[in-house]
Amino acid sequence: MESLTSALERNRSFAIALYISAFVHLSLLLIIGASMYESGNDERNVPELSVQLETRAGPNSEEFTEAALPKPAPEPADTVVTDPGTSTETLAADTPGAAIPLAESDPDLAEVDALSAHVETTESVGTVVTTSGESTVEIPAVAEPQPDAVVAEIPQTEKVMLTKNVEQLAKQLLDTNMMNTELSWQQAGRQYTARVLRQPAADSTGLEQVIAEVVTENNGKRMKTHLSLKRLAFSHFTQLVNFWDPNIRLHDDVIDGRFHSNTEIGIAFSGGIEPHFFGKVTTSAASMTIDDLGSRRRNREVFQGGMETRTERVTLPRDMPDVVNGGVATDRSVFTVDTRIIFNSDGSFVWRAANGSGPLERAGPSDRPRYLIAGKGVNLFVSGTVAGIFTVYTPADIEIENDVVYSKDPRDVVISRDFLALIAGRDIKVASGQITGVGDLHVHAALFARRRFSIVSVEKSTPGTLYILGSLTAGTLWETEPRYATKMDYDKRFEYLRPASFPMTRRYEVDSWDQDWQEVESPESRPPTADLARSE
Repeated sequence: MESLTSALERNRSFAIALYISAFVHLSLLLIIGASMYESGNDERNVPELSVQLETRAGPNSEEFTEAALPKPAPEPADTVVTDPGTSTETLAADTPGAAIPLAESDPDLAEVDALSAHVETTESVGTVVTTSGESTVEIPAVAEPQPDAVVAEIPQTEKVMLTKNVEQLAKQLLDTNMMNTELSWQQAGRQYTARVLRQPAADSTGLEQVIAEVVTENNGKRMKTHLSLKRLAFSHFTQLVNFWDPNIRLHDDVIDGRFHSNTEIGIAFSGGIEPHFFGKVTTSAASMTIDDLGSRRRNREVFQGGMETRTERVTLPRDMPDVVNGGVATDRSVFTVDTRIIFNSDGSFVWRAANGSGPLERAGPSDRPRYLIAGKGVNLFVSGTVAGIFTVYTPADIEIENDVVYSKDPRDVVISRDFLALIAGRDIKVASGQITGVGDLHVHAALFARRRFSIVSVEKSTPGTLYILGSLTAGTLWETEPRYATKMDYDKRFEYLRPASFPMTRRYEVDSWDQDWQEVESPESRPPTADLARSE
């Protein structure tokens, strides 16, 4: 008992000493902390907290920052034309303004032999024999050639005549909204019959085609040939201009692909500098204004793809219902105020009011075409890296503020699904050098400016080159030099695809042809079941 009592006494003394020590140390810490706080040195000798964040895929901070910060205000725009079709500076259109877009669907091939009408062509070559109204004559189906069938080459003059008549039939199908028709005519003592089928584009990125079968008789033999035409979109032309400003000259320009102007174009040479056209050049005018071309050899060097005058006009459409109503609701974004749009390389895009007010918004990537549509009088400002299929439209102006390029350049990769269409009811502009920066500018897109394409502050920037991959259609062009020389590369994918709902012309072009006449059986020598089997 005595030893237990002494132990308890010793423990009680130890505990009291421990409590006193803890109280003294705590008081010292409080005094030191208070003095540091009062002197403003509360972060001295305090260990830092390090946090490491793992980011997910998406637009980088630079892209968000660029979208979030307002750009310098664009130069004051002209009075906004809310209806481009009524402006004195707009261009005539030969398509009805209230045209309703056709549903995207394939034709019913089972109805190929159900010829609905004979139509009369205009400007046909030779004597044309036609009837109008419902057809009461059934044209027997033409048998496929046998392996030993006689093949005869089609002379060039005959090819030109056949192409012209089939093109006329294709335009009549377009005007009447018919799917097939037939035409008979006589030329040089021979009778021809053409059966034509229209195949609308399968979807918004496809091209319309016309398939034709032409039958004739030569020296008692029944012959046929097949040819296919494609309807050209405006994106088929590397550059197309409705009205060429007579004060503008093509000088230090390189254009690869089709070039067309509805009026006379001007070309200038100076200091050993000359333009170069690597595709065919056509104009509806009777001539071109060429300053000191000099020689036929130089002519060939400039127009390396050939040159043709007095060609058919290519009229710019007044309205674009296919564009405005394109896509489904979930794939369409509508802007009601001037908006800045930046495309991101992951397929997303961000936007914000052009004056910097309001929230920054973002839309993720999509496998379907996206339509970015502005309301009347709304201007759009674009830049960035495009991944996916985008069609941008406004009835007012589009301003390019920096490079607009594809994530996968089709010139560098085997397959690229990146497409961009910039369509403006008024103008497409390249912003001033204060916004774009000095030097070169790269634009990957099919451009359509119904009124004009222009460069802002052409005299006030360090010279560079404007590189365009795709196509440029404009009501008229303003000068680009001395700020930019221009180099246009045709996007070869446009030969068989187009940016989503990009407007189409009324021009057709031969896509494929047998190139020969092939002998076939006459209707009288074939068993009666042959036509039935063919029609099934």
